Amino acid sequence: ILIDLGTKGRTGNPAYKPFGKWSIVFALKNKQGQVTGFYFRSTLEGKEQSGTPAKHFYLKDRQGLYPNYPSKDTKKLILTESIIDAATLLEQESIKSQYEILSLYGTNGLTEEHQKAIKDLHDLEEIIFFLNGDAAGTKAVQKYAPMLKGEYPSVKISNVQVPENEDV
Repeated sequence: ILIDLGTKGRTGNPAYKPFGKWSIVFALKNKQGQVTGFYFRSTLEGKEQSGTPAKHFYLKDRQGLYPNYPSKDTKKLILTESIIDAATLLEQESIKSQYEILSLYGTNGLTEEHQKAIKDLHDLEEIIFFLNGDAAGTKAVQKYAPMLKGEYPSVKISNVQVPENEDV
């Protein structure tokens, strides 16, 4: 995707820079199943201006969920920490056939849009956290599980134990 820099190039035409170059791209979808945003996962070890590793990129004003909004008749919902974790689980037919999967946007990424999607699941019986086996994943479960249990007291909240320092 080309981003307008707001300046002119040497030819006098608008200047652009690439966004998401060298990345794998995943579509984010709205409630109607339309693509409303993109997530980019860099295949290179880049650096942000601050010097920290840059691996994850979203378009400005991110909208949409991955892989999509859960089906209205969802009974069991798996929440993953990342889009790639969700994509990994979608490769498992035994999981895909029995569960709906919804990716968070990192350990602090249970957004208002996620919460609205979950609220529409009137047949929901269980929410399963399937986050990474590290301190951040554990902390996120400790933060979000009580919150979701408070919102949905009749829904079972569970957690898959991932080996220490491993991703899904």
